[in-house]
Amino acid sequence: MKRICLLTILFSFFHGQTLAFELFPMVQFLDDAGKGTTVFFKITNTSLAPLPVELIPIKREVSLNNNETLSETDELMVFPPQVLIQPGKSQSIKVQYIGEPKLSAASYRLIASQLPLKNESSNDSIQMLFRIGALIFVSPQDARADYSSHLTQGENDAARLTIRNEGTSVLELTKLSHEVTWHNQKMNWSWVELEPLLPMQYLVPNQSVVVNVQSLLVK
Repeated sequence: MKRICLLTILFSFFHGQTLAFELFPMVQFLDDAGKGTTVFFKITNTSLAPLPVELIPIKREVSLNNNETLSETDELMVFPPQVLIQPGKSQSIKVQYIGEPKLSAASYRLIASQLPLKNESSNDSIQMLFRIGALIFVSPQDARADYSSHLTQGENDAARLTIRNEGTSVLELTKLSHEVTWHNQKMNWSWVELEPLLPMQYLVPNQSVVVNVQSLLVK
């Protein structure tokens, strides 16, 4: 399977004019069967020039602390796959899961990439294309939520919090609290305390995140 390099956001300049667009929402949740297999995104051209955009679905494999590998997939259907949006206008994009039933939740990206305009292909134009990727999660309808969290001692005796998704659904860290023990002292941390430390908001099944929480212990 062909692999694709990690997503980066690039800015676009054509003759000194910045071309950009907005993709909304940045996160969508799908079911693997039934009515919940379809969602819609909206792309808005915020520039002063016509904007050609290509949309490609990508499978996302994640590991510790949100390290991700992207690869091609035929499990998501995107329509239309290419659009030309006039300045200030928007275009709806339909995304549908057409793959096999899932045993556990899976993660994808919808990559929206600006394409060069045909009349801007001359040698005197500088072309750096804008690209952005939204998250898509596909879950089985009977997905089960479960997680574990515990403290360990890391480098320089710093406390490290490990959170692991033990279930089959997507774990939304914003909705969780973590009751842990450190040197016989019990603590309970919510998203409010952990948000500045965590590099993500979601964990897929079997994914873990490890963060240094020493700053929370010395308060």
